[in-house]
Amino acid sequence: MASEIENYVCIACPIGCPLQLVHVGNTIEEISGNDCKRGAKYARQEFTDPRRSFSTTIPIEGALYPRLPVKLSAPIRKEEVLEAARVIRRLSASAPVARGEVVLAGLLGEEGVDVVACRTMTRISTDSPGDPRRSAS
Repeated sequence: MASEIENYVCIACPIGCPLQLVHVGNTIEEISGNDCKRGAKYARQEFTDPRRSFSTTIPIEGALYPRLPVKLSAPIRKEEVLEAARVIRRLSASAPVARGEVVLAGLLGEEGVDVVACRTMTRISTDSPGDPRRSAS
């Protein structure tokens, strides 16, 4: 069986090293192009089990702002990203919410992969005279 080459651009740090991974089947023979150990680790991970993380927003009721920023607590398999986005798209929250609070535990049934709030949002009363959402009469 002949060696094959996979090319990656490392995203482990801001340098963005061009990586080359040489493999025969599923066996990695060599990784080159990395300026640090993180580059080799990234190439190995990307070849064997590519994972991604992302952030987005969900609607929130009773808060000053209409959307709550959320993120994944850990990366998920690359092929599950679209399904995860579909699940998160159906979520909503109600104020108050604290930064770091779990909005959804076990995303796609993966233990340790939660959707967490990235911002604290307090509850505001729409009857309050200081409420910026209150319309002027």
